[in-house]
Amino acid sequence: MKVKNSLYYVLLSELLFTILPIIILIIYRCYDEQKILIFYNTEWAACAIILFGQSIVKFSSGISNSNKKFSWQLVSLIISIIIIMGLIPSILVLVINIGTAEKTMGIYLFQLILFALSIICFFIIGAIGQYLLDEEK
Repeated sequence: MKVKNSLYYVLLSELLFTILPIIILIIYRCYDEQKILIFYNTEWAACAIILFGQSIVKFSSGISNSNKKFSWQLVSLIISIIIIMGLIPSILVLVINIGTAEKTMGIYLFQLILFALSIICFFIIGAIGQYLLDEEK
């Protein structure tokens, strides 16, 4: 499948607006001279939730827009994997971060890993969905 550059421009522009709170946080923490506190915020998990959700929406929109036949079982499996392996853990990490007074380095590291996975998922699954949305009917 040959992917056009414009497809990645659309995905990158959506990604930039999604991570805007993190960019603002980084600028603020650099000004405040507390750079290490950049990683001790819940915005990482919140952005991961948004990116996993956008991946599902873009993928399902592309599938529903396409004239091609897809196995509904495969589509269901892909969406289920995103929800079970990405969306739900990100929500749990966010709730744990907000709800507990004791903060551990492990939970913050896990939210950074989930954030990185959400970006990868968005660029792979989102690219497929965007490709299907952009194809000629």
